Amino acid sequence: MDVLKVIGMTDQNSGCGYHRVLIPLGFMNDIKGYVTNLITPDKTDGWDVLLYNRLSPFDKKWDEARDILKCKVVMDIDDYWKLPPNHINYGHYETFGKRIENNIAQADLVTVTNEALAEKAREFNSNVMVFPNAIPYGRNQFIEDKRPSDRVRIFWAGGVTHEEDIRMLKGPLSKLKMYADKIQMVIGGFTDTDEYSKSIWDRMFSYFTCGGQLPYIKLHGTKPINYMQMYEHADIMVIPLEDSEWHSCKSNLKILEAASKRVPCIVSNVQPYNVEKDCPVLWVNSQKDWFTHLNYLINNPNARVELGNQLYEWAKEKYSIEKVNEGRRAAFESIC
Repeated sequence: MDVLKVIGMTDQNSGCGYHRVLIPLGFMNDIKGYVTNLITPDKTDGWDVLLYNRLSPFDKKWDEARDILKCKVVMDIDDYWKLPPNHINYGHYETFGKRIENNIAQADLVTVTNEALAEKAREFNSNVMVFPNAIPYGRNQFIEDKRPSDRVRIFWAGGVTHEEDIRMLKGPLSKLKMYADKIQMVIGGFTDTDEYSKSIWDRMFSYFTCGGQLPYIKLHGTKPINYMQMYEHADIMVIPLEDSEWHSCKSNLKILEAASKRVPCIVSNVQPYNVEKDCPVLWVNSQKDWFTHLNYLINNPNARVELGNQLYEWAKEKYSIEKVNEGRRAAFESIC
């Protein structure tokens, strides 16, 4: 076919949209691509594909949208829409979940991040394909910049939805007081824009820094286009995750992000992270492993470098955006 023409729709502050719409289209070869948060009348002609993530302004009027755009619809979903009761957004998704299920059913193609999530989506649409999150290694913000420090920086970044994950680290990290003169805890993504979010973040901060007794840096949340600056303060990354059906539908993006900065990772041995057993990280099988692995990496700088290099090479080989986009572009063409 002629040059594939794809219009993407996402909000500039959406991390999901950044990784599932903006990055894929920005690094897809031989297409005419355009990304917007609002499709205006002058941008409705000549597109082959509309790509969006989860929710859109067209959710209740897909027939009208198809008449206007006259193109195929690709709906991307990167998280399971049936949230556990302890999730901060559980109440909202009582409504959003129905919209998402309808969107899945209405799409010409549904793209997801892993096979566990694909199984959920196939209940509503038979045309579901897996395209994992991927990184443009060595470009944009995914370069190997790192800020020097005299301390070994133990890093975690995320949002308020990860309180239960961070809580898992409370006991193990309290043992790091013996290294208070050697380490620094770096927690990224902090926000105090409202009292509710601040209260959660204050608890997470306390778990991560032993109530502020460990040296720390607190990094405020930033926009998706420059959030990787936080990783410049990382020497070791900890990636805790609860073991549940809902969490198994998530992606391994945190590992891929750390890989872009050659940061060694200590990771919960649960899905989706352990789907690939050859991933060169230090796996946590029990609570004691957090301290065991941290103790090892704090005292072995050569091991930190070696593990970081191994992770970079592994991720660049398996999860480069160019490689994943080859399949994504072919899928888009197949529905046109």
